[in-house]
Amino acid sequence: MSFLGKTYATDPDDEGTWRIVLGPAQAGGPYTLRVNYGRESLAIDDVYIGDVFLCAGQSNMELQMERLKDDYPDEWARESYPIIRELRFPYAVNFSSPQDDTAQALWKQASKETLCDFSGAAYFFAKKWSETRHTPVGLIVAAVGGAPIECFMSKETLRAVHSRGVELAACADKLTDSAYADALIAENAEETGAWDAVVSLSRDPLVGDRDFLSGQWADSGSITLPGRFAEQAADFKDFRGVAYLKRNCMVRAEDAGKKANLWLGTIVDSDAAFVNGSRVGETGYRYPPRKYVIPEGLLREGENTIVLRVVCNNDLGEVTVDKPFAVFFGTAAGSAKTDLPVASIDLTGEWRYKITLRTGERPANFFIHWQPSGLYNALIAPALRLPLRAALWYQGESNANSLEDAREYKTLLQAMIKEWRDRAGEEDLPFVIAGLPVFGSAENPLRSFWAELRKSQEAVALTVHHTTMADCYELGEWNDLHPVNKQGIGERLFAAAQSVV
Repeated sequence: MSFLGKTYATDPDDEGTWRIVLGPAQAGGPYTLRVNYGRESLAIDDVYIGDVFLCAGQSNMELQMERLKDDYPDEWARESYPIIRELRFPYAVNFSSPQDDTAQALWKQASKETLCDFSGAAYFFAKKWSETRHTPVGLIVAAVGGAPIECFMSKETLRAVHSRGVELAACADKLTDSAYADALIAENAEETGAWDAVVSLSRDPLVGDRDFLSGQWADSGSITLPGRFAEQAADFKDFRGVAYLKRNCMVRAEDAGKKANLWLGTIVDSDAAFVNGSRVGETGYRYPPRKYVIPEGLLREGENTIVLRVVCNNDLGEVTVDKPFAVFFGTAAGSAKTDLPVASIDLTGEWRYKITLRTGERPANFFIHWQPSGLYNALIAPALRLPLRAALWYQGESNANSLEDAREYKTLLQAMIKEWRDRAGEEDLPFVIAGLPVFGSAENPLRSFWAELRKSQEAVALTVHHTTMADCYELGEWNDLHPVNKQGIGERLFAAAQSVV
């Protein structure tokens, strides 16, 4: 193999696997790397030398720029982009042993066409790093929404340090049997699929009734939105099933027929939205912001009717307060803000409702990717074979379910950092923690659980060498698990990294 005027050689093993470690070189590119084996030759062009970061965690590290387009439109209007590339490891698990490699994945160069696919927090970190240090940046994203820290540790480490380590290691051992794992997945899919079929939009006879979707039905009562359903109407106490909500709104003559936006914050748990009997959008789970487009020709002068079909899984039906909740024309300031354009139709206030289906509680999902040690073996171990500049860690939400769990997080995070460093053969591998931002209302116990976990993060940052924490507290949103200010969080990670990298 040849690169930058130097030649390297090695022999493959019996399985054809080989590895060469290149010497250090100045940042830059593009370069060409050539590999020769016998008479075969391969040239890899467009190679850059720069700083590579492992970006791991759960949904807030995984959350892509696509979700942030309304908040950072300038990022898609750039004339040029710094050399930032992302390698997003595909979802995979292995419960047997650490892998040397991962499933096939391709590096993507940041551009107008690819930016939607990039991790928001990682991209803004890399942008700041590249612009400040004038260095190409590679981002290896190994993040899975909802994954607790136990997924990112080996079963040996869990057995040694976790309060339920023996139980968790036994769980991982069972999952090494692929037939057993497949059976669990299939059984859960059958249970949840049966429940979903009962409430399915496609099987709802009312969806085909244009009069019903236009609001021509006798309602059962009214509630005020945004808000929690059960706090306002006894009909929603212990409610699981399907409810229809409707509201009439007035459209001015000059806006009739125009394309418009229908923003509804977030809705628990899933929904479909209809305007004057026509479906304009649907979302299958609770977290994404509802941003639907009303096409040209659908709004008419005078009275128009909006109908929401809401599915409630587990007695938690609500439309999130303090989020944009309106029809508007033109562009808005951002999904986390309520300052919409003047030409907007406020939808807050009274909505009429009708419950059309009551059912039992939806069975819980079984996610194989949330099981202990699976992600460590399949994603983290392969990444740690590479020469990393640092690890960026944005995780903790799924471990803040009780004070006990939040306090134990300190021990787990310390052990995980040590294990990653041992695996990488770098005892000083810099580790940058994204401190959990604010979340939860004052009366919500989650608020105190998150605060306790934040204390665990701080304790690790203060006691483990070459480890630091980015304080992101005020960058969060009390009513959103996924704050949109990923630029602020990425830049805080960059600022914190300066002390350890």
